[in-house]
Amino acid sequence: MTGSGAESAGAARKASGGNVSGGNVSGANGVGRPVPGGGPLATWLIGRIVTLVVALLLYGYATWSGIGNFLGVQNQRLQLGLDLSVIGWASTITLVVLPVLLFAAGIVITRRMRVSHTVFTFALGFAIVSVVNLDIVLALPLTSIFVT
Repeated sequence: MTGSGAESAGAARKASGGNVSGGNVSGANGVGRPVPGGGPLATWLIGRIVTLVVALLLYGYATWSGIGNFLGVQNQRLQLGLDLSVIGWASTITLVVLPVLLFAAGIVITRRMRVSHTVFTFALGFAIVSVVNLDIVLALPLTSIFVT
C-alpha cells in the first residue's frame, strides 16, 4: 500500500515536468511564475482588469479635466491679450501630464502585486492627482498665471 502512494507521487511529478507545487501557477503547462497572492489565476486576472478599468476611467477623467482647464486658460489668455507666466504654463501642463504619468507608473509598479495592493496604489496615485489638481485650480490666483 505504501508503494502505490509513492508511485502516484512519481507519476504526478512526471506529468508536471518535475515541478510539483502546492500553489497555483500561471503558464501554458502549469509550470511558471506563481500568481500574486497565491489565489486562482482567473480571480487575480479579473480583479486586475476591473481595477485597471476603474483606474483608467478615474485618471482619464482627471486628464480630460486638465485638458479642459488648459484650453480654458489659453482661451482667456487670447481674449485678454496677455501672455502666460512660467507658473501659468507649468500649472496647466501639470494638470494634463500628471494623471498620465501616475497611471503609467501605477501600471509598471503594480504588474506583479496582489489585487489589494494594486487597488491601494492606484487610489494613492489618484489622491495625489486630486490634491495637486485642487491646489492648482483653487489655490493659485489668476494674477500669478498671467503676465501683466
